Amino acid sequence: MKYNPYDILGVSPAASKAEIAKAVAMAMKHKKHPVDIIAKAQKSLLKPEERIIADYLRPILPTIKYFKCSDLSALLQPAPRLMLLPEFDGLEQAIAQSAQEERLEQEPLPINLSELFTEGIIACKEERYLKAIKYLEDYCQGCTDTNSKDYIQAQMWLIKVYKIVGQLERAIALCQLLSNHTHPQVQTWATKTLPMLSKEVYHV
Repeated sequence: MKYNPYDILGVSPAASKAEIAKAVAMAMKHKKHPVDIIAKAQKSLLKPEERIIADYLRPILPTIKYFKCSDLSALLQPAPRLMLLPEFDGLEQAIAQSAQEERLEQEPLPINLSELFTEGIIACKEERYLKAIKYLEDYCQGCTDTNSKDYIQAQMWLIKVYKIVGQLERAIALCQLLSNHTHPQVQTWATKTLPMLSKEVYHV
């Protein structure tokens, strides 16, 4: 595991789902790591089997600031034998499976437009924001009826999620498109939302 999820998101091993979601938003905002690395870190910490791997591979020894004594005779003793717990018997298989899932996430989702829309809304409500972006972006890309109710709702949800994860430029660009929509209510919503997004940019 080249990048440890805890280090990428800056959370402790005791972090809750809510803390992880908040850390993801901050990581997206600061852009210290690529989006796919942040997404993989979130997925690893939300899956119990992958979180065990992250716990196992994370260094737990504190940084040595100074030696309290100069007796180094302990270094002459044979190294203790490493005993792996039964939970790590399938460690290599779990890592390989995680890598395969990461590759699959880069490919278009093999589900129809209706399912993409539904799963995207569910992911938004469950605060799985990176997954929500994937579902809704794929839906909007495949939908040909840009005046349909579902398409407009997907666009609005994307604007909200972009704002949450710190992608304000994308939120503003999409909101500007909706401000020119033919439907008056959509125009009104976008016109009221744009100033709030611009205000967020100045506060960043």
